[in-house]
Amino acid sequence: MDDGTGLCHISDLNDEGRTIVVSYPDGTMPDGINDLTLINVPFSVDYDSNTSIENILSPEVRERMAKTNLILEEYETGMLDERKAGEALFNHLFG
Repeated sequence: MDDGTGLCHISDLNDEGRTIVVSYPDGTMPDGINDLTLINVPFSVDYDSNTSIENILSPEVRERMAKTNLILEEYETGMLDERKAGEALFNHLFG
């Protein structure tokens, strides 16, 4: 952030996730953060804590994530067995 605070967004498979503070402007780190590598990014990112991840990701990325979630849901509900779900995920991600 502009004040030097380091943020990290950890996404999950449900298009949710959480944003955590990983470093403070004075260079210290919150409890629970033991090792941190900061990478200088050559552009500025506007951060709004009220913005959902759906509004940040491109439509193409959201579509691919939705397809992944659909395959996982079909497996969890028994519509796909382990082998078919694995094949579907592999083809979706690498095909």
